[in-house]
Amino acid sequence: MFFLTSCGSKKGFQFTGKENDAEAIEKCLQLSKRKKFEQAVECLEIFKSRYPNSTYALDAELQIADSYYNNKEWLLAAESYKLFAKLHPSSPKLDYAYYRAGMAYLKLIPKSVDRDMTYIGQAEESFTKVYRFFPESPYAKMAMAKKDEVLAKAAKKNMYIANFYFKYGEYRAAASRYISVLKDYSGLGYDELALYRLALSYHRLGLDKKAQAAAELMQEKFPNSKKTKSIVRKVLGG
Repeated sequence: MFFLTSCGSKKGFQFTGKENDAEAIEKCLQLSKRKKFEQAVECLEIFKSRYPNSTYALDAELQIADSYYNNKEWLLAAESYKLFAKLHPSSPKLDYAYYRAGMAYLKLIPKSVDRDMTYIGQAEESFTKVYRFFPESPYAKMAMAKKDEVLAKAAKKNMYIANFYFKYGEYRAAASRYISVLKDYSGLGYDELALYRLALSYHRLGLDKKAQAAAELMQEKFPNSKKTKSIVRKVLGG
């Protein structure tokens, strides 16, 4: 009788050697269903080694990523999904892998705008791949919505930094950030304020032509805004 026993889990698990591949992976899945995620990962790793040619081998790799995700080990989950996509570019579950990678990265983005936003780019990239490469996927619309959520976080972060520079009179640095918001995150609710403070930054730097151009753009885009009337008076003298 062939035995495989886990070494690192608290209660352990074992394959008797009598299971076929379907029965073996079901044993791993049951561990996951019982929220024994660390044991599930260990079981699935052994399954991959024990049954490398099984039709369930790809499922085992995704289940490992899912176990990390369900255990809120977001970075391990994200990297596992990305590795799956890299190793199996023709898998019919590639859309799922990209979507879940995006979700895991999204979980890593802090709610507070003054915290590190390192994973914004990875989240955006993962969601973009879903609807760009798999437009008919059931995950496509959800990925588009989640990408908008990620972009909103990025826009808010850039506005936070721009406003910080503006508050302390660092108008060149502020202007650069406001331009980034207008260029990369247009339509997410920050255009009016970013354009107003961009014009004001240029005005305070003595860059009159640039300030006038920004003020004129405000007149075009936000003709009835109080901020537009304010900046026009300051910059255009109207």
